[in-house]
Amino acid sequence: MKTPVWYQKLLRWTEGDSPVLPEPAAHREQTREPAAEESAYESGPGLLSASAGRVRNVLLRVITIASCAVFLLIMLATVAYLPRFGDADNAPENETSRRYIEQGMQEVGATNLVTNIILVYRGFDTYGESCVLFLGATAVIMLLAVDAKNTTEEDRRVLARSDALDRENRNQILGHITTILMPVILLYGLYILCNGHLSPGGGFAGGSILGGALILCENGYGVGKVHSFFGHRIYHVVKVGALILYAVLICYTIYVGANGLPNVIPLGKPGSILSAGIILPINVAVGLEVACTMYAFYTYFGRGDL
Repeated sequence: MKTPVWYQKLLRWTEGDSPVLPEPAAHREQTREPAAEESAYESGPGLLSASAGRVRNVLLRVITIASCAVFLLIMLATVAYLPRFGDADNAPENETSRRYIEQGMQEVGATNLVTNIILVYRGFDTYGESCVLFLGATAVIMLLAVDAKNTTEEDRRVLARSDALDRENRNQILGHITTILMPVILLYGLYILCNGHLSPGGGFAGGSILGGALILCENGYGVGKVHSFFGHRIYHVVKVGALILYAVLICYTIYVGANGLPNVIPLGKPGSILSAGIILPINVAVGLEVACTMYAFYTYFGRGDL
């Protein structure tokens, strides 16, 4: 019986008599043939493109240096026209600051001059800050919200299991402490929120305290407790309504002030809680916006849902 060829090759391989495998092409020394000399006509386009690239780089550097030099000269000229430091002829305050100090209470009605400047004289800038908060919370919701387009059933089961474990293992001590502290925190937050035109405080500080109260409530009682009074619908109504209220009030103030029209919103008696015209409702709007933004950041980064 004739031995199969594959068996003969196997025997030679086991006995070391198999032929040597050819060396891989990557391990061989590559003998490079000398390249043919390019003619001047063939190398011309390459030389032209390289020259154009060098000229472009030099031109960009020259433009950059010239722009920096012009900006530097403008800044030096601006500094040269500034009042000299310590000069006896310098005014203690400029015309704008004098207007804020001397007529701020009569025009705005708030005893806190800083609040006059932030929420009325420079109210449009503060409105831009509120818009930044609104857009930040909206972006977080768009990216992290749990919905049918970016989650699977397994993700929903994991979230439900996490909520169940949170309910079972909730810290009872934290819950009791939250019961005691929540009324105090909410009252203090409302005080800071509504008292900003009379003393230090206002919408940003009071809103931060209210947002912290919502976060504490979720940690102490669970997300279901917060949803019972601050669910999706209420959250979006408060978040959008606060920004719209601020926009209406500040646009009304700008329109009336720019056209010299009488202000129909009474300023009230300076020093009382119902004074300072639009500052109190603006503080409320800003505080609600800040509280909604803080709570949205916490809950969407934590569990992807409100």
